[in-house]
Amino acid sequence: MAKPKRVGIYVRISKDRKGQELGIQRQEKACRELCERLGWGVLKVYPENDTSASTTSKRKRPVYTQMLRDAREGLIDGIVVYSIDRLTRRIAELTHFLEVQKEHGFSFATTEGEDTATANGRMILTIKGAVAQQETERMSERINGSLLQRREKGKPHAGGSRLFGFKEGSNLQKLEPKEADAIRLGARMLTDEQKTPGDVARAWNEEGLRTPEAGTAWDIQKVKRVYRSERIGGIVTYKGQDIGDSIYPHPLTRQEWENVQAALDARSRPAGKGAGKRKHLYSGFLKCGHCQSTMRIQWATIQGRTFRRTFCHSGQVGAGGERGCGKVNRRYDWIEERLNAVVKAALMKRRPQPQTAPAEDVSEEIKVLEERIRGLRGRWKEGGLEDEDYFDSLTHLRSDLQTLRAREAAAVVRESRTETDALAVWRDEDMQNLERRRAIVASVISSVDVYSVGRGRKKPPEPDSITIWPVGAERDASGA
Repeated sequence: MAKPKRVGIYVRISKDRKGQELGIQRQEKACRELCERLGWGVLKVYPENDTSASTTSKRKRPVYTQMLRDAREGLIDGIVVYSIDRLTRRIAELTHFLEVQKEHGFSFATTEGEDTATANGRMILTIKGAVAQQETERMSERINGSLLQRREKGKPHAGGSRLFGFKEGSNLQKLEPKEADAIRLGARMLTDEQKTPGDVARAWNEEGLRTPEAGTAWDIQKVKRVYRSERIGGIVTYKGQDIGDSIYPHPLTRQEWENVQAALDARSRPAGKGAGKRKHLYSGFLKCGHCQSTMRIQWATIQGRTFRRTFCHSGQVGAGGERGCGKVNRRYDWIEERLNAVVKAALMKRRPQPQTAPAEDVSEEIKVLEERIRGLRGRWKEGGLEDEDYFDSLTHLRSDLQTLRAREAAAVVRESRTETDALAVWRDEDMQNLERRRAIVASVISSVDVYSVGRGRKKPPEPDSITIWPVGAERDASGA
């Protein structure tokens, strides 16, 4: 077989924290010396620095992929690596490499002397590849075991960007006092005062607080991400499982954090009519009386007069899939006044509902489970339980405990909430209160059919020019 004259040298190192590439330089030197002894000509070096090839790595290796592509296309006729574990630590990937080599016939060598020209040589190479994979998996098991022990001691994972409420560079061990106080204030707003994440965002922005990642203003989603993090409640997790409580300070107690989760979950039901950033109280409720398309509301200026109008848009898709008819164009103010009167009358008839007592008291069950977990941990530390049995039992107990605490938290939130005066909320016409007012409308009115009243009318329209459908009312087969 002719000696290859266009050899590609592949060099790789998994971690290069200093970025000096000393490891790949040593590999390249050894590979060039091998090529010189064999009489092979080197065409190109394929360096892949600070890149893992283990079974646990999710990062792609673009240089390795490019090298194989060059070999398949005949740009290189040989590949040399320092050792087989530099090429790959995955047995499946090694098998694929050997199949590509067999198909395209390029030469392959390592400085350790592996030979792929014979069946025995390929078998030995495959065995070494399996050993390399086993080494990475054993290393992963040791690392995971060490991480689990660290979590069991109450030390949370400290990687990633800074978390709101904790000091920069403290590894979640020290609190930022002003931010921690803001988190506690927001928790009380969500659980005791029935406020929304939007209210919390406005409060934080007014205090001049900004997000730790980009230094931007707070919004609803950013606030939710803060409160959904178990770390602010001092809860230590491992692979999504609740392991225990942090030994370091944290803004909220576990119970307070779980109360916040119950409050957020209660608001995470599917968005009803009236959700979203609206500018008009009844947008989304008004339907064209002819084609049932949702009518639009906008400001208009005609002959120097500015007013709001609602109209059926010909580009809007109706209830049957057809486009809007465009037959209805009405002033909005009269419709809004009439609907306001209907909603107010409905609220006047409502009476506050008495608070209901919690359906159950699970505090004793929680104490029993906590005691079982303490006893289980004690037996494990004394060597009375194998690791596998301990962690399996602990997972089940923690899951049951988390379920009970969630039920208890939901009961606490229900008890802490006072009856909201819907009429008082309705009378607050501030734009900041628009979403609450729309939610009240959705509890009274299902939809409103709007009909045309003709042109040139000076007097108020007839009351029957709109049809109000209360919540729960059913239309007949004709849609009337």
